[in-house]
Amino acid sequence: MAGELSPSAGIYHCTGECYYVPQHFGQYDHQTLAEVLHIDQKLHALQEILKGNVVQENFDTLNEEWDIEEKAKEALARWEVPYSTLTHPFSLLSGGEKTKVFLAGIDLHQPDIVLMDEPTNHLDRKGRERLYRFIQHTSAAVVVVSHDRQLLRQLPGITELSYKKLTRYGGNYDFYREQKEKLLESMEEKLQARSSELGQARRHARKLAERNQKQNVRGEQANRKKGLPRITMGLLKDRAENSSSRSQEKQTGKIEQLSGEIRDIRQSLAQRAILRTDIQASDLHKGKILLEAKGIHFAYADKPLWKEPLTFCFRSGDRWQLEGDNGSGKTTLIRLITGELLPATGTIHRTDFRYLYLD
Repeated sequence: MAGELSPSAGIYHCTGECYYVPQHFGQYDHQTLAEVLHIDQKLHALQEILKGNVVQENFDTLNEEWDIEEKAKEALARWEVPYSTLTHPFSLLSGGEKTKVFLAGIDLHQPDIVLMDEPTNHLDRKGRERLYRFIQHTSAAVVVVSHDRQLLRQLPGITELSYKKLTRYGGNYDFYREQKEKLLESMEEKLQARSSELGQARRHARKLAERNQKQNVRGEQANRKKGLPRITMGLLKDRAENSSSRSQEKQTGKIEQLSGEIRDIRQSLAQRAILRTDIQASDLHKGKILLEAKGIHFAYADKPLWKEPLTFCFRSGDRWQLEGDNGSGKTTLIRLITGELLPATGTIHRTDFRYLYLD
């Protein structure tokens, strides 16, 4: 839909200006904020004009947007991206800050269509609330891919993409869930009915084959007793076998049709599978000290990340939630805990334990 890929079949046509907020950002890490916002050429043209290079090409590139730099900085400030220098490397931002740069680009470009792929994955609470408000008030067409139920509740319609088709539900997530549950219950009832029909069809086919075989044997014996010529007996046998074959083909077709319906229903119902994670399955006794941090601190470009050093103790069985604004150092703290980073000051003592890190 963003035009980055071409369809293998069919026709794609778009008349409006699309703006795409991607889920992954690695391909942009070599760029500056201006490049990510697609205004680097305009800024360069503006700088050249201010230097006295008044060729027409620079005016065409700028396209009368003399305040483009101020607009960009204001958009970034509205989304609380704390970098006003548009040459700042995109790679140095946190995941949430990177998302906010793309969201600021919506304010900057005012597109007709906004495409968002999992936009709340890295956003802090304030960022998510601002995104919800944007969706409620924007006049642009908005397409969102998301597993964030709160975000899906802001949308007036849900379209489900399955392995077979797109299905439109005329309501938000709660409406979709209610309708989906009814549909799945109906499909389960249909599955039971089709399974019962399939069992009956198979039993009927087996009985039909046995009956046809017995009738053919009895027919041959009767014809021999009548002393019919061999050619006449052959014709009668072929006629009986053709009749039996048609009956069996009809029954086989019914079995194949029922089997296909059952297969399709089961594939649809497979989406109901729920992922469950047992975080209780640890062989460590509860309360064992796993990690002790005393007075730790970290800095980027000699700028301390936190106002005060951090001191804490982490024990087996603990459940912690790290909450803070984008860029406040949550990911950095996790990387210090796992040992991927070393503190600038203070000490971290770890016991021997295994961990799993979902970044």
